[in-house]
Amino acid sequence: MYTPLDRIPGLEWFTTGSGKYEIRNLEGPINLQCWRGFQSRQEAYNAPDSPHPSDGTAKITIGGDMVSEDPGVQPFHVNAYNHLMEFQAEVQQNILNALLAQYKDLQEMYGYDPEDAAAIMPDVQDTDQFKKLIGLSAVHLLNVCKDDMAYVGYEFGCTWDDEHGLGVMTHNGRIIELGDASTAFLSWIADRDRDPDGESDSVFDALQAEPVDVPLKKPWWKFW
Repeated sequence: MYTPLDRIPGLEWFTTGSGKYEIRNLEGPINLQCWRGFQSRQEAYNAPDSPHPSDGTAKITIGGDMVSEDPGVQPFHVNAYNHLMEFQAEVQQNILNALLAQYKDLQEMYGYDPEDAAAIMPDVQDTDQFKKLIGLSAVHLLNVCKDDMAYVGYEFGCTWDDEHGLGVMTHNGRIIELGDASTAFLSWIADRDRDPDGESDSVFDALQAEPVDVPLKKPWWKFW
């Protein structure tokens, strides 16, 4: 029988912890050719896994930071997945343009001395130069949706911050926020965009659709 799980290929159950601390996640591989040629960042904590450029492979996960006893794929996840696959190049350009627009401010914030900056956070004039500085680690389909489409977070490793990385929250290709890696999977960021007046009872409202298959820190940088 058809389920939306069939529309996001490669998803598998992953279990971490045990007993009352057991957490089940749905995740799998994704290949986005638009990110081919950037850094390969598939090791733990978004670290480089190869000296060679990425072939576009990353990880895709369902739910972001929400923990569910019975996580599953919803139609709004599938809609977001279809959109990100079809319009991957356009979304990538939006992400890179947003990063370029804020990059000088980030350079000032990190404040590397000239010698270190030349190696890990050099001046950038165009988005192609980010290929040697960042690499896509994971794509997160959140359990928060708007207009029947999930919010999508893009998590990166980057040369200038091995610990915190880089993250971008999007919806339908629109940039919501740019910050550290956690920006890509924090549900409250998506929920705030979905309901800017705070009238919704909970971020879990997005999960009220019938399933078809089985305190947070503030990001260090915003993009509006």
